[in-house]
This record gives sequence, C-alpha cells and structure tokens, in this order.
Amino acid sequence: MDEKIIRTEREFKVWFEKNFRKVGYSKIIKDNKGKFPDFIMLKNNKKIGVELETLSSNFILHKHDFKKVDELVCIKENIKLPIKTLVLNQLTYKSRITRISATVDKETKELIKDILKRGNYRNISHLIETAIKKIAKEEKNVKKK
Repeated sequence: MDEKIIRTEREFKVWFEKNFRKVGYSKIIKDNKGKFPDFIMLKNNKKIGVELETLSSNFILHKHDFKKVDELVCIKENIKLPIKTLVLNQLTYKSRITRISATVDKETKELIKDILKRGNYRNISHLIETAIKKIAKEEKNVKKK
C-alpha cells in the first residue's frame, strides 16, 4: 500500500471502508454510523467491535469505554491504551486543526454548558472557533472606523 495522508476522522473512515481487508478484517458486518464502536467487523471468523481514531489518545478524549470494544485502529499511537491496538503505519495523519488548552472560571464553564444545551454548536471547539471569528471580525470593523 502507498502512503496516504489523512486529515480528518471522516477521511480515515472512508479509507478504512475501502481497505479493511488489507489490514486483516474479512467483512464489515455493521457500520454504526458515528456511534461507538464505529464498526462491527469479522476477523478470523469472529465478530469484533472496532473503533477508529486518528490518534490513540482520541479514544480517551471521546470518553469511550474500553470494555465495549475489542480493537482500536489508529494512525498514530501517541499514548498506550489497555486495549488491542492496530497502528496503520502506511497512513500519515496531518490534522487540519490544532488542539489548544483553555482554563476558565466556574461562571464561564456554566455559560458554555448553557450555550451548548441550546444546540447551535456541535461542541466546545465549535463554540470557541465561532466566538473567536466573531471577535476578530468586530475588531477589524472597529479598526476600519
């Protein structure tokens, strides 16, 4: 297999659906359509739950349960996990996004929770991106005046 650059989990899923046989699975029994685990696969005549993650640490970030999956398939094993892990070295992960950390006070945390409950944002990252873009646009408009 030629090296392939993957930029998103969606790209990884599409690649996996086309290449699962090349990495040891014989059949996709069920695609869980974004629910955990991602797939129920057939491997060595046995049904197994398989979760795809670009980075192994995303398994924890997404709060997945180790007891409810048999194998993790990832592109980069940036942390060791207590689960059978298949690392696909023929793929290269180059994220389009950068992970940052933020510390907020209790009041801000509650504001974030309330805003997310309204359903206009996918997650905290989406909320923060939108807020930063709005602030930047406002500042640009103020400078023009």
